Amino acid sequence: MKKYYNAYEERYKKIHEEGLLWASKNPTPELINWIDYYNISIDDDICEIGCGEGRDALYLAEHGYKLTGIDISEEAIRKCGELSKERKVHVNWIVSDALYLNKKLNRQYDWIYSVGTLHMLVEDKDRQQFLKTINSLLKPRGKFLLINMGNGEVERKSDVSKAFELQERNHTISGKTFEVAGTSYRAINWENHKKELEDAGFIIEKMLNTRNEEYFKCMTVYLTKD
Repeated sequence: MKKYYNAYEERYKKIHEEGLLWASKNPTPELINWIDYYNISIDDDICEIGCGEGRDALYLAEHGYKLTGIDISEEAIRKCGELSKERKVHVNWIVSDALYLNKKLNRQYDWIYSVGTLHMLVEDKDRQQFLKTINSLLKPRGKFLLINMGNGEVERKSDVSKAFELQERNHTISGKTFEVAGTSYRAINWENHKKELEDAGFIIEKMLNTRNEEYFKCMTVYLTKD
């Protein structure tokens, strides 16, 4: 995943040098709904795959949950450590490629969530590796919340040979414009999404079209390890 790493690493570095965060500090509402739906205990360990600057993990840690936050970007995890000190909470931050986490983490979880990560994986083999890795990190009957951009109808994907070129992007929070590395994106319809999830060994509990301030239209899925 080196191409993904470079894009996000450089983006985070540039934004952090400006004294800004790339994402907002507000937690993902779909995550809060998932926590409430299953009435997840603060005694349970939760793992976030693709934590970015840690907004969701930090929010849950402030509410007493035990979190492991994982991201491929060293700069993002550095910022997570800085923010957790500022907010006086503990999160187990780990730098790792999400496709091969099972080689680094010698444990399994009852609860895993991932927000806005799968949609940047364009190739089928990368998506299947990501999903199968997460399945292997879940305990039997463990739960997985997956949230990604898309409306479940339109299908399209980036040309990965051009996706990571420099481009002007608007920073939503500050209103400033920066030249940063682009990222890849794949939209998938509900039928094909359902198939890839079941092929990876998941039981689909709920499939929802949702909307949030960070990713706008999203496909939200509640999954259980088969």
